[in-house]
Amino acid sequence: MMSSVMFCILFFMSACVLEDKTDVREISSPKGSYQLSQSYPIPATDEAFDSSLLTNQMETFYGYKGQGQLLIKTNDKEAFKIYVNVQEIFADLSNKKWQQIDISDFTKNGDNNLQVSRVASNNKATMNIKIPYPVLKDNTKEYTDDDNFKLIDQLINAEIKNGFTSAQLVVAKNGNIIKSSAYGNVNAYDQQDRPQKDSQQVTKNTLYDLASNTKMYATNYAIQKLVSDGKLNIEQKVSEIFPDFKDKRSDEIKGKDDLTIKEILQHQAGFPADPQYHNKNYDPDAEDQTTPDANKELYTQDRNEVMEKIIATPLEYTPGTETMYSDVDYMLLGFIIEEVTGQRLDEYMKQNYYQPLNLQHTTFKPLEHHFSKEQIAATELHGNTRDGAVDFDNIRKNTVQGEVHDEKAFYSMDGISGHAGLFSNAKDLAVLTQITLNKGGYGNQQFFSEDTMDQFIKAKDTDPSFGLGWRRKGQQLYSWAFSPLANSSTIGHTGWTGTLTVIDPVNHTSVVLLTNTKNSPVVDKKKDPNDFIGDHFLTGQYGLIATLAFDSQKDDQAANNSKLVDMFDSKYRYMKANQKAQTSADYAQLQSLLDVVDERKNGKEITDFMKTKRFKEITAFVAND
Repeated sequence: MMSSVMFCILFFMSACVLEDKTDVREISSPKGSYQLSQSYPIPATDEAFDSSLLTNQMETFYGYKGQGQLLIKTNDKEAFKIYVNVQEIFADLSNKKWQQIDISDFTKNGDNNLQVSRVASNNKATMNIKIPYPVLKDNTKEYTDDDNFKLIDQLINAEIKNGFTSAQLVVAKNGNIIKSSAYGNVNAYDQQDRPQKDSQQVTKNTLYDLASNTKMYATNYAIQKLVSDGKLNIEQKVSEIFPDFKDKRSDEIKGKDDLTIKEILQHQAGFPADPQYHNKNYDPDAEDQTTPDANKELYTQDRNEVMEKIIATPLEYTPGTETMYSDVDYMLLGFIIEEVTGQRLDEYMKQNYYQPLNLQHTTFKPLEHHFSKEQIAATELHGNTRDGAVDFDNIRKNTVQGEVHDEKAFYSMDGISGHAGLFSNAKDLAVLTQITLNKGGYGNQQFFSEDTMDQFIKAKDTDPSFGLGWRRKGQQLYSWAFSPLANSSTIGHTGWTGTLTVIDPVNHTSVVLLTNTKNSPVVDKKKDPNDFIGDHFLTGQYGLIATLAFDSQKDDQAANNSKLVDMFDSKYRYMKANQKAQTSADYAQLQSLLDVVDERKNGKEITDFMKTKRFKEITAFVAND
């Protein structure tokens, strides 16, 4: 008996079509919000009906190759034809029941086309279709042998061996997690600044203090949802929300009366970068930045008084005339969210983002939410003292672990602020970054519209490295952190404790790198009390890891060996040319590169380099430290 396949081969000139049926299963009535929710046909009397006709059948949705579902309910399964990317979907549908159709064989990375055409004459035939947003799939096994990821592992492990702190890394591309790793221990040094290896090992569940990444994955996301829901307008003046937020006659620089939410998001609100509300002796004009009671007018360690102090903070420039990155901007935005929603920032985000997404490792004040210190990466070793160089009322002096490191967030804001305070792990953050890659949603949850997202990630006219809150790569402005390989539209943020998030919407890629660089001794507290040993390692400088992650699909060992040789030589040249780069931490970092060179010495590029005078010169330089 002739098979249908052979029949089609022999008679391909005929209208023969192989109807490979897609998987279908019955489901309960779908709940939530979707990237597409449409009833077909659109009634001719409906405002949404387009007289150009064809557009009523066509939609786009965001997806990835190898995943995707259509949720369908129809009262006449014979009346419609469905196409995804011009391929007809054949499915055994039932009438008047919600069913899920697997379309993973038809989807592609990025925008996909859906066509729903009513082809029967039944005027009462209708079809409802919903399409969820993509969700992340674990595909790490397929990339186990990727040499870029091997090199990342070798570099981070070598740096930890030589004094770096710890790290978590998640890389996602095209809806798949392709790298997920944890390195080091939660507390790298003891109170005597000695390396310790007996503290709890970092796992993929370990929480990190996100520092300024809080600005994006709490405050910005909250505002984007409020704007999308029509509950907030970024053109609103702050004075419309807080009537007391206004200029005083005595103010040298005015502009608070007309200050808008948009100007705050753009970091052009006029506020100083860091007025240190927690420190009444703060004096930016003094040599050691300390004068008794110099900051008493703005000083508070009571969250209930902070808004009053923000209103009283003198502007440093007229709003809209400059760009100055300021924590005050996001402290104020946090208060705006709380005023508009009637909820504290942490409660609003938990209810509207973290719980719906089942993010069990994302929270403010983790020690009050069932986490122990051992589950959280530590930050500064001696409280906020910078190894004894800084002092103010109630200052912490023991290792900070499980409490937000940022001084304004901890002392003045009780751990919950729009600029800092959020803790998370790399896997949870990968989900949060995916919301933006998905253009506003995840699974059956929409958090903000695509139009709102576009408004927030668009480049600021006067500085393309800023969007609305988001940092942007631009052509090269943020390449040092996001990687030169990322598209110019790439957005993300960094955090002072050593955290990085990168979202490339063109290459459908996100990188989450969490470290705790400040969990290390200060290099020289007299020269610079904010210069920590951890900051001198390549992992904590972001760009190396981000670039290897973006380049991961190339998987070329020879190219990576050449990169390593160049990095080893470049670090040596940089140290020789810069006296400031000849610290013990820099020597340790150079030793880390030497360790990786030795680990990869079987590669021809490495073998050839190790035979050169240059290699012997550098190894002698390292040995003389």
